Amino acid sequence: MNYARRGLLILLALVSVFVGILIAEPRIDREPLGPENWPVTVEGVVDDLLPRLYLAEKLMIFFTKKERMTSLHFDLGLLIRNRYGLWRGNEKLMLAACGAPCHPDDASMPIVEAVWQALHRYQWKPARIDR
Repeated sequence: MNYARRGLLILLALVSVFVGILIAEPRIDREPLGPENWPVTVEGVVDDLLPRLYLAEKLMIFFTKKERMTSLHFDLGLLIRNRYGLWRGNEKLMLAACGAPCHPDDASMPIVEAVWQALHRYQWKPARIDR
């Protein structure tokens, strides 16, 4: 079997695993919160958001290199901006994220970074195999 074909088979197997994970996981409530439920700190968002992310999303974030975190702006950042009221006036959260009044797009990035850091806080070690 040539290397290109083997690589394609490995890629298809990985895609199948991720699709299986997405299908098998139950639906998680990710609807926008009302103003009375908005978190006002970055830590509050991270605490609310981490259990709402699917395993495949957590893996994608975890394996994103720190210098490429801006690539998460359009999916994770959008979820943050919509769910936590950054477009609807959650000024306390924007102040907490930016340290000053800022645009919702700018406020979501420090939160994305905090989610990334939370997933990297734990040292994941592969299972030990004794021979």
